[in-house]
Amino acid sequence: MATPVPTETIPPILPSLTSAPQAAHTEIEVREPSYRVAAFYYPWYGNPETDGKWIHWAQNNHLPPEDIGADYFPTLGAYSSNDPAVIAQHMEWLLQAGIGVIITSWWGQGSREDQVVPLLLQTAEGYGIKVAFHIEPYNGRTAESLIRDIRYLYENYGSSPAFFRSDATSRYSPNPEPKGMFFVWRIGTKGAEGERIGADYWQQAMDAIHALPEGALIVANTTQGSWIQGGHFDGLYNYATLHLEEGNGFRWARSLPADSLYVPSVIPGFSARRVGYPERTYVPRENGSTFNSQWISALGTGVEPALVTVTSFNEWHEGSMIEPSQSGRSDGNGSGYADFGSLPAEGYLALTREWVDKYLAMSWPPAYRARLVIATTSDWTTLELVSGGTWIGPELVSASPSALTADMEAGDRFVLTQSLDDARAGSQVQMIWDVSITDMPSGQDLTLQIDRGDIGKTQVTIFNDLGETPIEVGSFQWDQVTSERNSHQITIPFEVLVSQNP
Repeated sequence: MATPVPTETIPPILPSLTSAPQAAHTEIEVREPSYRVAAFYYPWYGNPETDGKWIHWAQNNHLPPEDIGADYFPTLGAYSSNDPAVIAQHMEWLLQAGIGVIITSWWGQGSREDQVVPLLLQTAEGYGIKVAFHIEPYNGRTAESLIRDIRYLYENYGSSPAFFRSDATSRYSPNPEPKGMFFVWRIGTKGAEGERIGADYWQQAMDAIHALPEGALIVANTTQGSWIQGGHFDGLYNYATLHLEEGNGFRWARSLPADSLYVPSVIPGFSARRVGYPERTYVPRENGSTFNSQWISALGTGVEPALVTVTSFNEWHEGSMIEPSQSGRSDGNGSGYADFGSLPAEGYLALTREWVDKYLAMSWPPAYRARLVIATTSDWTTLELVSGGTWIGPELVSASPSALTADMEAGDRFVLTQSLDDARAGSQVQMIWDVSITDMPSGQDLTLQIDRGDIGKTQVTIFNDLGETPIEVGSFQWDQVTSERNSHQITIPFEVLVSQNP
């Protein structure tokens, strides 16, 4: 049995997230790493000196050692992942950044990335760093092969003190005993073939993995909260959100059921021009501002992360690494490599350490359970929380069979629809949700907004669910046609939501 992951104590402090820490330009004091922060790690690089040939650095027809398949050039040059000195240096930098876990890219049993695991575990152990596994969509990966993979990883590497275990729990892994945490990339496709699959494809495999003697925590690469119930996953991670301003950022965290793991992934930037990625994938680093914005968004959802992951430590092809890079380097063909702007080579290690410290000093506000009953005779209706709090941990209790949609969208808006013909015939559909409300300033009322189509009416009933049975605290009906979305706001007093005797 490997050594359990230590439990960290977090002081009850909630520092402001609007001000980003400043990256230090001097040597960072090395302290104990945090097992609540991980970095995606790539052990797939090779060079002729160590491996007999170039591996990965020549991606997209580049000619290393000067001309490599990356927009940045490593401080260590075009290194080998089989070089013990390189791995040791990586561990020192991870310590410097305060990162206690690497999630190593793993392409199946016997793969090159599998063969380097013993070196990673042996080196990581000496630095107090843990190793988890990022199970990639290798050829032939299926639900059944994933069960075999988890068994293989336990049997071959589980005895190492550096094998990462977490005492986190979920609805499908309620046992608090430490267990392995595994990440599965591209969960919506089968293997490398690209065949699209749904959440239910994985359900039996997840049940079998959870039933293993040691159990497991399986974190899936999707931001759709419905995959928790549909696939029986323990949690979700996003890996890379390229443009926070174009989508909902990390608001997907609010759609996760209360007893699941929120694992946000933050990037310092994304730059993969030299390997041929589309220009729309480019995300400038902005001298660290992009990284700061990602951390602020990830920690500002009202949902406490089970783990924060950095994408990445050393994915050089995609230019998302925090590993130090050289400045002023040319590829020998007249093109220069990018650099970290005003930050020094080790600037992202410093910035990561400051965010790790800030994250560990945080506490999260209390959450109050409520029940929502939403009924409509319109073809569509939505209910959105406008101000006074944040919805998290939604759980669908029931929905009318004739409802076309009974879901949460955009991380904070409930949506209920039925066919236009049914609405014209006067039919009613209903859904019931249990949800938590957090980020509620004391004394401030909650403002909700009902939107609906031009037909019929919508009724919303709110229940305080803090006691043994839900207690109704307000019921509202909206049947007017006033604008494009026919919007109507309603107010719920703060006191009736936070008191056990409203």
